[in-house]
Amino acid sequence: MVARVYECDKSEAEALKKVLEHDPYLDPKLVPPSKSDKDLKLMSEEDQKKYREEEAKSKEAIKKLHEDKYANVIFVRQNCSLRDGATVDLDRNKSYLYLDASEQFLGLAEECFKMEFKTIKRVTKSEEEKVIGIIKAEEDKAATGFGSIFGS
Repeated sequence: MVARVYECDKSEAEALKKVLEHDPYLDPKLVPPSKSDKDLKLMSEEDQKKYREEEAKSKEAIKKLHEDKYANVIFVRQNCSLRDGATVDLDRNKSYLYLDASEQFLGLAEECFKMEFKTIKRVTKSEEEKVIGIIKAEEDKAATGFGSIFGS
């Protein structure tokens, strides 16, 4: 895993936050939830037919998602954090994205950033080290807190 840090203007932070939180496989608009066999038995034949049509559409949607390399850039499944510049002692007019993922994921993520956002870019080495240091310190502090709760 590799940690990287990116910055973007605050004007794009909300849109970036939505991208970071979205998982297409959990989006009911793209992949409708399945029903149990019990639910199917309670349906009329007409409703069962509609359900089977929806299920076929759902399987097709999942197949398309699997085939789309950009649809599989799912940030919520990675270690990432979007921070306001003031909270990391950097530019208050920027937001900073910490992303810890595989090289392959980071490459696809950067391609997605270029397509969707105008202001996002990787920060300088010194800024990256600063943000990573802050994030790691917070993670260590949280882990220590959990350890004392559970007696470790």
